[in-house]
Amino acid sequence: MNIPFDITLSLRSGTVYNFEHREFHSVEPHFFVVLNSDALSQQVLLMSVFTSKVEKQIRGIKRAGHADETLVEISPSDYSELSVESCVNCNKVFSKPLAELISQWPNVRKKPTDLPPEILGKIIVGVELSKVVAEEEKALIRISGS
Repeated sequence: MNIPFDITLSLRSGTVYNFEHREFHSVEPHFFVVLNSDALSQQVLLMSVFTSKVEKQIRGIKRAGHADETLVEISPSDYSELSVESCVNCNKVFSKPLAELISQWPNVRKKPTDLPPEILGKIIVGVELSKVVAEEEKALIRISGS
């Protein structure tokens, strides 16, 4: 597979892409953070999405009985790409073939950026604590040997 140089340079754990997703009803692009420990070799991207519907996510987490740590709140002061308070629900992850990112690359609206390591760490812990994320998906975020 021919991977564009820009993707090769940017694709790693913690990279945030901004694009539309086929499963969303909204045509607005969303921020997605890559969680894979080695996305280029794994060929399937495991990502979490940012949402500005923080209160709705808090209610959903509580109603479902998920651990509080499975919701990571992020403010614009934490991550400057955001314009409003947002969060990541670590109980919902998205798998995307690397080939699909490559095909969408011309439509990516913003240059990829890196999420601060402390926020990425909270998201990874949240995914690990999730009772609904499959072990196969969690394995993609674990660094080899851990």
